[in-house]
Amino acid sequence: MTDLLDTNGIKILAADDDRIVRRIVVAKLTGLGYDVTEAQDGQEALDILESGNIPDLLITDSLMPRVGGLELVRNVRKSQNAAVASLPVIMLTSRQGERDIIEGLETGLDDYVTKPFSPDELAARVRTALWRARR
Repeated sequence: MTDLLDTNGIKILAADDDRIVRRIVVAKLTGLGYDVTEAQDGQEALDILESGNIPDLLITDSLMPRVGGLELVRNVRKSQNAAVASLPVIMLTSRQGERDIIEGLETGLDDYVTKPFSPDELAARVRTALWRARR
């Protein structure tokens, strides 16, 4: 996985309605060299994806106004655009019940991180998801 230490040019879309959570995610990942775009909810994330600005990975919250995280993931997975449909997705959420995790994974998540979260652990999961996606 050492080939993934070069984060130059890797784009991440972070969708969360909590500005503080977005700030933590952006600070950690941009500090590692990733190019991070923020979305305030699932609808804004969909708009970004539909505009053709396709990241290498999506991080999304579950509970957001307009379009929630699971609905966002369903839209991503059924996209006609193969680059969007195959996008690695990490759910970053306070929902930590077994049912929530299973539903998320069955919807098409690649990983599930519960809040409160460690920015270092999130970064490690991002690296792993990107590594798997590029194999």
